[in-house]
Amino acid sequence: MFVLLADDRQRWSWQAKGKRLTFTCKEGTVHWRLPFRPAAAGIHPDLLMVATQALLSPWHKDLLEGWTPSRPRGEKVGLAFSGGIDSTAAMSLLPEDTVLVYHRRSFKSNLQHRGADRLFRHLKKAGRRVHSVPSNHEILRQHHRLPNGFSTDVASAVHLILTADHFDLGGIAFGMPIDNTYLWHGHRWREFSESGWWRRWVPLLSSVGLDIVLPIGGISQASTVQLVQEAGLGDVVSSCLRASFPGCGRCWKCFHKHTLLGRPADLNAREIQTFLAKRPLKTATHVLWWIGQHDRWDLVPDLAHMKNHDLSAWTMHYAPAFDLLPDWIRDHVKQAMERSIPRMPDDAALIGQDLFPDAP
Repeated sequence: MFVLLADDRQRWSWQAKGKRLTFTCKEGTVHWRLPFRPAAAGIHPDLLMVATQALLSPWHKDLLEGWTPSRPRGEKVGLAFSGGIDSTAAMSLLPEDTVLVYHRRSFKSNLQHRGADRLFRHLKKAGRRVHSVPSNHEILRQHHRLPNGFSTDVASAVHLILTADHFDLGGIAFGMPIDNTYLWHGHRWREFSESGWWRRWVPLLSSVGLDIVLPIGGISQASTVQLVQEAGLGDVVSSCLRASFPGCGRCWKCFHKHTLLGRPADLNAREIQTFLAKRPLKTATHVLWWIGQHDRWDLVPDLAHMKNHDLSAWTMHYAPAFDLLPDWIRDHVKQAMERSIPRMPDDAALIGQDLFPDAP
């Protein structure tokens, strides 16, 4: 094994052999299979430092002490491509040369890849390649008695960080809709550029030549469905991680996403009923819009007083979100967006809303 980078205090190390990249730390040993041989091609140390921060920062607060970044920015944008509706909508707004890179879980999991793989095969026929990077890094959380999952939000793009030199990346795009940007927990408005997420990750990634790109940061999940349909992918894409296409019909994503594509869902399913009963309501604004569109207030009778809350702007774009985009890609995304999604009025009730003011 060739050591690429190691901590002076011996808390972690990055090693490579062939196309296998291994990360060892107190939390365990995890690996990636990359589309190149890192010992021969090299990975800029800055990228390894940022990847370490994304993987371990919840439990180690001084990982970047004494480090000065130096990596220059690349030329292309890479998308953390899950193959779901939101990331597919993000793809439709980005340039044709966007590098699509998929994190493939290489450990035993109930979450399935079959829905995404169906989309990838379709895209391949159309000339778009999806690069798949297998990894088991989500198991690191087990050391802290947490379920498998991403250590941080940006850990969902570690595969892009590690391949940034190989793909000549100057930006990393995420399929984050307005539900996760300007709407805190989907129900309370905030200025996203002042959020902890933005202040924590944007300067860090920018310092290693990777701008964060949020092409769908100003639109809702209702609009991402529209974009997918306009791209001719409504009969191909699936956000369900439980079953093959067209989805299980019993999970939360099948309820509030797939039904907009005309697919059936069992509204009495346990997960759907559990989330409908949560207060604040999970994915609140989008689900209340869905309920209003389908006149199903019987699903949340205690929220019937919200019937008159104006959510007409839910299918429009919030123009200030363009300001979050780096200069070099802003015009492309803006023009693509404005061709399909109307602009939200400045006095939209959505802006500044707090659907559950008593919530912490």
